[in-house]
Amino acid sequence: MAIEIKNAAAWIQSAFVVLLAAIAWLRPLGRKRQRNTTVLAVLAIVAIIVVQFSRRTLSPLAASVLRDWLPVPLLLFPYWQVGQLFTGADPLTEKRLANFDRALFRALGVAPAQTSIHPALATYLEFAYLMVYPLIPLGVATLYITSSRQFVNYYWIVVLLSTYISLAITPFVRAMPPRVLETYEKFRMPPSKLGAINRFILRHGGIQAITFPSAHVASAMAASLVLLRVAPWAGLIFLLISVSIAVATVVGGYHYAADALLASLVAIVVFAATFPAMKPD
Repeated sequence: MAIEIKNAAAWIQSAFVVLLAAIAWLRPLGRKRQRNTTVLAVLAIVAIIVVQFSRRTLSPLAASVLRDWLPVPLLLFPYWQVGQLFTGADPLTEKRLANFDRALFRALGVAPAQTSIHPALATYLEFAYLMVYPLIPLGVATLYITSSRQFVNYYWIVVLLSTYISLAITPFVRAMPPRVLETYEKFRMPPSKLGAINRFILRHGGIQAITFPSAHVASAMAASLVLLRVAPWAGLIFLLISVSIAVATVVGGYHYAADALLASLVAIVVFAATFPAMKPD
């Protein structure tokens, strides 16, 4: 049976940023990290409240459009909060993740250290990874273009829950990206300008740790599954990009294989669990 989902995105985002702020004060973090986590939560809540009350000053259409797009920038706030909770990698966790990857690649008959990625394929994979940033807003735009805007709330339920479940697990799985570990067996990726751009973004905007499961893969896969249901042709394109992102995160050393696989599973489970919730808003 369909359930009411209006404003669900606002409730999900509000609850999660408040939860992370509370966790920060319950953990033995420095005062600066605790304050930063709280400030991020307050800013997100203020933005949500302002947009919720914008209907009093804006036209109904303008207010609803603003509400549709607000989750895009707010996705960064929990990510930065999780970064404040990260106080260092756990070598045992990194070893376990690396061992899983080694066993998986061995089962697939792949030896990363002996596998050279063709420059054209490397460029495509780096471009795919770069697509993690615009893909989610492009999903919203696609709903508008395909006259499916009435499903934006449903889209955000699946994307936000998939992303936030991934972020919620991250503080308990503390690890650095495999590309920065000397002992990890990496694929032989040739240098490229797109790769340099990806690393520049991660150095200056990332949390300097992995998200486990990969929040990027989870959000991309979640968006693809919703679009497959609502706008199938567009969904197929998004699915291709999402699978490419998952492969790129592993081959490029941005994530462990376990990150990408579990993230995809999270998105699928969330999509299946919220399947009855799809209802035009």
